[in-house]
Amino acid sequence: MRHIYILLFILGSVTTTLAQTSKPAPVVTRYYNFTGAIDKYPVTFHLYRVNDKFSGCYYYNSSEEAIDISGNINKDRFLELAHSDGEGNATEVLSGNFKDSTFSGTWSYKGKLLAFRVSTKNNNSGLAFDYIYTQGEKKLPKAEYGRAELNYEAAAVWPVAGSQHPAANLIKQLIAAEFDEKSSGEEIGMVMIKQKNEILNPVRKEDEAITYDLEKEVQVTYLSEKLLTLSASTYIDGGGAHPNHYTFYHCVDLIHNRKLTITDILDTVTCRAMLQALLEKKFRTVNHLGKEEKISDYLFSNIIPVGQNIMLTSKGIGFHYNPYEVGSYAQGDVYLYISYKELDSCLKPEFKQLMEMN
Repeated sequence: MRHIYILLFILGSVTTTLAQTSKPAPVVTRYYNFTGAIDKYPVTFHLYRVNDKFSGCYYYNSSEEAIDISGNINKDRFLELAHSDGEGNATEVLSGNFKDSTFSGTWSYKGKLLAFRVSTKNNNSGLAFDYIYTQGEKKLPKAEYGRAELNYEAAAVWPVAGSQHPAANLIKQLIAAEFDEKSSGEEIGMVMIKQKNEILNPVRKEDEAITYDLEKEVQVTYLSEKLLTLSASTYIDGGGAHPNHYTFYHCVDLIHNRKLTITDILDTVTCRAMLQALLEKKFRTVNHLGKEEKISDYLFSNIIPVGQNIMLTSKGIGFHYNPYEVGSYAQGDVYLYISYKELDSCLKPEFKQLMEMN
């Protein structure tokens, strides 16, 4: 029997799931931007909710290096968020009472416990975002397709209706492009529905691959009055030896309303050797490698190229390498964050002026 679920949700709203054979259920989605402190250390949170599931990141304001977290909230509004290592083991946990405007409780790491409290951040950027979500699945004749069903799930931030920020249209274009929509001007919910229908109703040709599972997510990972960084993550299962996943970033100059690239930030020609040395140093630190160990024992080469896929904050730049870019699928994503202090001599004067570093 065929099952199709259509979900569309907007910031802070409660709607219902439309299904052919199941009772409608309430669904809640929302984006939360919190600030506060873990003990005496200032932090910022970007959290995303779909029903009882939470995902997102937080960072210490001193470095602004994002730490991914995810977890669940129970019926008593007790939320537990964990950061996991490469093997899926929780290395630090934040747990406590969650409200729509506050989150407080205990942070734990290797037996160390600290109190934390964060609350809704005052938004001085002039940008506010809805969080839009849709999901669907469809049963398949397994004998014909080799799989029991098709799945689609997508979520994305979207500038609130009526947003007057000069960069709103650019931001919408960048988000829509992640869903293969170029410049139609449609709201992201309709774009998602269109893509979902294509995935769940494939026109299959002989010997042509089919997408069995597609998940897309666009989130804010950094936001200030001057700078916005969006992360766009995709998980896709096309029936091969293993599924694939990748994450790309979009960095927006909110003062001049333009997308920033690596060459807007760094002198990658003159500083190439220095940048590669910093990337190597960071990789060794993150992976606890000694000077005698070869990076090529872990990656494809001893040299880590200066990548184009960057995540910007006001304190540093993250270089993100997806599987197969510098290492094997088993190696997974490689993310190396370097502070602007270390990069000072390589930063473009225009970028320093934008970030008021002079």
